[in-house]
Amino acid sequence: MKEFAVFWGCTIQTRFPFLEKSTRMVLKEFNLPFRDIDGFTCCPEKSLVNNVDHAAFTLTGARNVALVDEAGLDLVSPCTGCVSNLATVKSGLKADPREKGEVNALLKEVGREFTGIANLSHLVPFFHDAVGAHKIRQKIKRNFAGMKLAAHYGCHMIRPGYALRNDDPLDPKKFDNLMTALGAESLQFPTKLMCCGQGLDRVDQHDNALYFARLKLKELKAVGADALVLCCPSCFLQFDNNQFLMEKEGEKLGVPIIYFTELMGLALGFNAEELGMTAHRVDVTSFLQKWEAVSKMPLNGAGIDEAMNSAGALG
Repeated sequence: MKEFAVFWGCTIQTRFPFLEKSTRMVLKEFNLPFRDIDGFTCCPEKSLVNNVDHAAFTLTGARNVALVDEAGLDLVSPCTGCVSNLATVKSGLKADPREKGEVNALLKEVGREFTGIANLSHLVPFFHDAVGAHKIRQKIKRNFAGMKLAAHYGCHMIRPGYALRNDDPLDPKKFDNLMTALGAESLQFPTKLMCCGQGLDRVDQHDNALYFARLKLKELKAVGADALVLCCPSCFLQFDNNQFLMEKEGEKLGVPIIYFTELMGLALGFNAEELGMTAHRVDVTSFLQKWEAVSKMPLNGAGIDEAMNSAGALG
């Protein structure tokens, strides 16, 4: 496997360092050839920077890609928005030689050059395609048989499809396949591909952001999900932090939010405290208790039902 740089982005390292921790633990456990490199900045964030100054958005993204281009590395990120933004810039510049020339003329002033040769990947399709289900099954120490998990793709893991080309943007399967490889049932539900709504908080529409979160969380309770699994720090902020705010106002939804690397870490044998899951705003105890109970039961309908009842599962 080619060596790759991890692009952490802004949100994970500043707001959720425990997600960085679980990602590093999982990458090291799989002996994957990752590196940290100096010089990365904000990706930059699309909905804010690009709408205000497209040239600044493009130049900043191109400079970040140039760092891995020059180092001969690929790039992998546990942030869907970062990969989507960088891939959008890369695709646009490769399709427009004039704009690429203008950008490189500016980058030359700081000793950089964008070529776009680096492969850019989000962590979920990277694990699906580069690591593979077979190696994952070989490596994990304990699976999630008997657990019902809801995969949240979010907007940016699979879009824009023309730039990312890593899954079907209308009918994605790779996140579901990874849940299945870990032994869980990956649930299908109507709001599966709906935007989390976190971006509404950025434009002072907090009530509408809560409305979006509430729609999905209520549906997950209705379909009996044991947890919502995602791999985007903005989506994590929406469903963990905003769900916590709703609970403070008396709305007890109680849907555990699990990051993909935390789920992988648990399967690899790390405990929740080691992975930093105690730093979540919404308690994940119900998920962990059911998993513990189910793992001791025979995998038949009666055993699973008994485990769900004894652990106080969702729904």
